[in-house]
Amino acid sequence: MTALSYRRSYARLYETVSCDTLSSDDKFSDLYKERPQDIIGKWVRLEPLEKKRHLKAVHAVTNGDPIFLKKAYDPQEVWGFQVQGPFNSSDELNESFVFQHHDNQAAFAILQNLNDRLVGLIMLSNDDPQNLSIQLNSPIIGPSSNGSKEQLEACFLLLDRLFACGYRRIAISIDSKDSQGSKLADRLGFTFEGCLLKDKIVKESSRDSNVYGMLNSDWSKGARRVLYKKLYGVAMMKADVAYNKKEDELDEQQRVLAEEQAKEKKE
Repeated sequence: MTALSYRRSYARLYETVSCDTLSSDDKFSDLYKERPQDIIGKWVRLEPLEKKRHLKAVHAVTNGDPIFLKKAYDPQEVWGFQVQGPFNSSDELNESFVFQHHDNQAAFAILQNLNDRLVGLIMLSNDDPQNLSIQLNSPIIGPSSNGSKEQLEACFLLLDRLFACGYRRIAISIDSKDSQGSKLADRLGFTFEGCLLKDKIVKESSRDSNVYGMLNSDWSKGARRVLYKKLYGVAMMKADVAYNKKEDELDEQQRVLAEEQAKEKKE
């Protein structure tokens, strides 16, 4: 069960997107009936990663070939800091860590709301329900989408959902040479916690890992509002805060009233 404040905020964001026009109202109504588990943002939605739905599209946007009128690129820009890749075929990709998950992992396809194009994927790992901690991995996304609002919103949607589900700490572990990954952690508001020397051996090379962390207290005390403002603007952020405050006050009034009525019945 997610926190009530999250459900209210998510509902308003979903309504803003899905009720923008008559066509979007129809589209998102049908989408909700078909895939109620998807997480919907303003620019992207996250779908649980599935081989049948996403395998070929993931390979197409990460193999270096020109796509969506973009120029060809070196696939090492996508896979260079990953434990595997690049992949020469969809079959190779299917047998990799991207689609073969452990019990403590999950993955989501990132699709643009405007045109339903898949632009990448984002993964969670090291899920530790006992200690309420989990790791958010940097999105696997084409070079042209690095630093984009789609990349940032995909991370925001997962962070918001995870903290609303009760997680206390979310970590990001990044190769110390991965400057793009470090920039993303900073933009999301994570705190640099230190560097683990010789943390892993990746593709026969030693990797030092920069570790970043975000606590639920950080998120609720300001990190969420800052990121919300970056994505959706000052006006929408202020409206979200004001609405939540108003609803909390109404909830408190209802609670006090219920207690008084219960007390009167006893007397």
